[in-house]
Amino acid sequence: MSEPIIEVRDLVRKFGSRSVLNGISFTVEKGDTLIIMGGSGCGKSTLLRHIIGSLKPTSGSIKIFGREITTMPPKELEQLRLRFGMNFQFGALLQSLTVGENVALPLLENSRVDPSIVDLVVKLKLELVGLTGFEHLKPSEISGGMRKRVGLARAVALDPELLFSDEPTSGLDPIMTAVIDQFTIDLTRKLGMTAVVVTHDMVSAFHIATKMIVLGAGEKQGQIIAMGTPDEIRNSPNAEVQQFINGEPDGPIPLKLAPEDYITRLIGRPHREDL
Repeated sequence: MSEPIIEVRDLVRKFGSRSVLNGISFTVEKGDTLIIMGGSGCGKSTLLRHIIGSLKPTSGSIKIFGREITTMPPKELEQLRLRFGMNFQFGALLQSLTVGENVALPLLENSRVDPSIVDLVVKLKLELVGLTGFEHLKPSEISGGMRKRVGLARAVALDPELLFSDEPTSGLDPIMTAVIDQFTIDLTRKLGMTAVVVTHDMVSAFHIATKMIVLGAGEKQGQIIAMGTPDEIRNSPNAEVQQFINGEPDGPIPLKLAPEDYITRLIGRPHREDL
């Protein structure tokens, strides 16, 4: 058995007395597409920031390519990051640069290839996300969905071994969502890249995933309440999982506080009718 690409063990992160991540453990194998999902505020983005090393845990272990990153010196972590790409939720493009210059940035900063090769790679990556001919425009001159696709092209500019994506298909139309999904499938199943994707798009999630984890809410905040293949998650007996993947308004995840709780929290004392 080869070593996992990512190995997370007993990960805990607290902000003050509040536990945002509480005992998270999982592994990601080479070629996997891991989907991280759960309700808003359950800790998905916090978990992702820990895996890429931008946050340090309260306790626990995170290994990428077999190397512990929680105690890794900044310069070593910077070098390790050259082996993975990050596709940010809103693109995170530099507004002063053109689309092509944004995609070229990782190549110019981290390689010594000839400018003509950089130009060729930029056109190739933009072609992969359906943006041929847009390299001379500024981010402000294209739509939000197009900016997300530019961000994806930049994330794979260096042909990384590992790709992290935060909500890669939100705001995209169904056709372009299918294109991005197929792109992810091609990268992982044909080229052997490994992907970790945070998403609320259930159609996309079940289409591209090889493995899924669901983070809980309420008393299960920051804990994995279900983990497995798409079929195992789809058939999970956990009511909270079923509510989330089916988008049901009623269930273990409450829409709002009960009226008496609301009044107590609002005025800081019991409601008169309860006295």
